[in-house]
This record gives sequence, structure tokens and C-alpha cells, in this order.
Amino acid sequence: MPEKSGITLNRAALAVVLERQRQVSDEGYSLNRDDDYASGELARAASVYARLSGQPGTMSTDWPWAPETFKPSADRRRDLVKAGALILAEIERLDRQSLIKPAVVRRDEYGMFQHPDLPDFDEGDVEKSKAWVSQQGLEVVRVELETDAPEDIAERYFESGAPDCSYWEPSKPDGEGWFCLAIYDTDDGPSCWWGRRVVTP
Repeated sequence: MPEKSGITLNRAALAVVLERQRQVSDEGYSLNRDDDYASGELARAASVYARLSGQPGTMSTDWPWAPETFKPSADRRRDLVKAGALILAEIERLDRQSLIKPAVVRRDEYGMFQHPDLPDFDEGDVEKSKAWVSQQGLEVVRVELETDAPEDIAERYFESGAPDCSYWEPSKPDGEGWFCLAIYDTDDGPSCWWGRRVVTP
């Protein structure tokens, strides 16, 4: 028997995936924004597009957002693709509920912090930590006190010889959605891990 090939999206499925990507890239519907729709708004919006597909100028009281954001067209297939993309967004949102989320940063007396849902990785667990980051769908950036902090803060830390870095406020990377995973000590001084959900619709 021939080996099974990888999954190939047909024209309809590909259209839904591309529409989902367009909603994220062109309309700004980020994963962080979708995660705020915890009352079924995405699924309700999908149902409205499906029911009123191909009927421009119509409106439904079930539409969860401002009326001007509902844009039905005369192209029924196009509206059904939008409905499919919104359903896909809702399924993705449900899948993310079990993933790590932002938490209140409560630093200890030395200024250290570990997100309560971050696994304990040993120093040699590089591949293990990479696999976890990938499974979580995260982008991670490391910020080091030595290169991030103002000169007076860096000098204060390295000249004191004390493990306290509570007066250092790590710089957040540019862009939206970043949250603190950990502030921890290394051989080169304190570092901060920032993470955010990668957009992979």
C-alpha cells in the first residue's frame, strides 16, 4: 500500500485559512483580542454570516459587535468563507485556554519571579525548554540587566555583589501581547524572559 501523504487543503478549506490569516494581518484581529471574546462572540458572528450570506444590506440583532463591522456581500461563498474563518478563530481560542497566560508579576525579595505555570527547567534542559516554547506557541525574548538597565542601575547591581535586582524593571519588547515568564539569576547577572503568543491561524 502506498504511504499516506500529508494533508492537502482543498480549495474551500484553503480559502477559510487564508481568510483567517487576512483577518489577523489586515483587520488586526490578533489572538490577544480573540481571547477577550469569551462569551461566544466569534461563533455568533460566524452564524450571522452563514445565515445572511449573499444578502448585502441585511443585519441581525445576533451580531455581537458594532453594526458597521458586519459586511455581508452579494457573494454567498465569500460570506460563508468569512463564517468559516470566524469558526476557526473560535476553535483556536478554545484550544488556547489550556495554554500559559499572563499572570500578575509578584517578585520575591531579590526581585526574582517565575510564572506559576512555567515548568522548572534545569540549566541543561535547553532542548526541553525549546520544545515547551514550541508546544505553547510562544515567541520568547530574553532581556539581560547588564545590557537593558540604565547605567546607574547596572553599576548598582554589579558593584553591590548582592543578589537583589528588585530595583530593575526589565524593558518589554516592542509590540503587543508580551508578558513576563521569569526573572532569574544567571552567571552573567539577572535576565528576564518575555513571551507572547505567536499568531498562527
